[in-house]
Amino acid sequence: PTVNGEPSWSPLQLLPRASLTLSGLLEIDVDDGEVELLCRKEVELRSNSTGPLPNPGMGGAWVDRNIDLIVSLTTHRLFFTNKDNKGSWFLHHSNIYNLSVSGGGITFKLPKLVLNTYALGELKLCFRSCNKWKDRDDCHKLLQKALDRKAWETQNKLQQKQLTSNKIAARKVGVDAILSKNALRHKEAAQLTDLAFDGDADDLLQEAAELVKIIQKYVSTLELSGENVNNHEQAQLTDMLSNMGMISALSKSDLLISNRSLNDFYNILARQLADFLLPKLKSAGGVISLTDAYCLFNRARGTNLVSPDDLLAASNRLSCLRLKMSLRTFPSGVKVIQQDAFDDIQMAKKLQTLCTTNPLTLMQVSRELHIPSLLAKEQLLAAERLGYLCRDTTLETTWFYINRFLDF
Repeated sequence: PTVNGEPSWSPLQLLPRASLTLSGLLEIDVDDGEVELLCRKEVELRSNSTGPLPNPGMGGAWVDRNIDLIVSLTTHRLFFTNKDNKGSWFLHHSNIYNLSVSGGGITFKLPKLVLNTYALGELKLCFRSCNKWKDRDDCHKLLQKALDRKAWETQNKLQQKQLTSNKIAARKVGVDAILSKNALRHKEAAQLTDLAFDGDADDLLQEAAELVKIIQKYVSTLELSGENVNNHEQAQLTDMLSNMGMISALSKSDLLISNRSLNDFYNILARQLADFLLPKLKSAGGVISLTDAYCLFNRARGTNLVSPDDLLAASNRLSCLRLKMSLRTFPSGVKVIQQDAFDDIQMAKKLQTLCTTNPLTLMQVSRELHIPSLLAKEQLLAAERLGYLCRDTTLETTWFYINRFLDF
């Protein structure tokens, strides 16, 4: 912030910076079982200290508040983001030792959430949206649960459990030690699943980190025994477990309830889609069909599914948000998502090289490039339009040749 054009410091600048994904979303610590629970806008962060807090070396005057912030609550941290998305900071739950509410009543004051912290003293969250009372109560309820649950200590508990299991197994030797260790691990997994799935959603979130560890263990075991597995159900289980992992518990209705517009929802969905598709686009050669993207994205989201119309609207925003990919429609009407670095001319030259020795069919190109036949057809036709290939359609199939007409 600035005062009369001069630089200043505020409570926000005293918090650690939050890491962002390539698309600009908050980077959640998946390995520690962190889950996003709530997001609200039009929030003000105030310091209730009698004097200025320690200067972080920024110079200028002290400002005791930051206005018009977007607050995101996870099981581990409180994130504060500027409205223009120029930066994000966080307050870890372990730094909060007391939580209370204030405001309202006959004084008509803003609803506030009071945070007593170890490092920054008393901080207040003031809610200014049209649903400010509900926003304050929702945030208070979920933050109190997160503080009671102390999910950030889960990793230490997992390490202690592992140490205890190793000590028990160390008392035995040989095959007996291996069998005892496996039996103990299966017993712990059974107890965990009974506890997590027989209770409510809070129990499930509390045991989320350990459940993820078990899932990863089963995926690794099934992959190692993949050559000897003939059971189709086991193959399906491997594929299903390996594709679990979206870490946001926020749905479309949650964002609309928090006074964020449909436009905000589509922008967030576009950024989530970009983060999810970027590694897959690299392995797919830079292009993936919109149908495949829809199936993969929804499979990873589990029960928090998006509709085809929502995904299409989000895909149309990839380009204007500058997320290094965009939606493209081929002349045939086929829609794909492709990286901005993808070059039709380079792909055409690659296809031309493949056809150097012998002509190729659509299916041969699909197998050679490891892409769907529908996408292979569009790439071949694009190379033909650019003049690198020509085709010969027969009763049997369509063959693609190097375009020799350019040599005459």
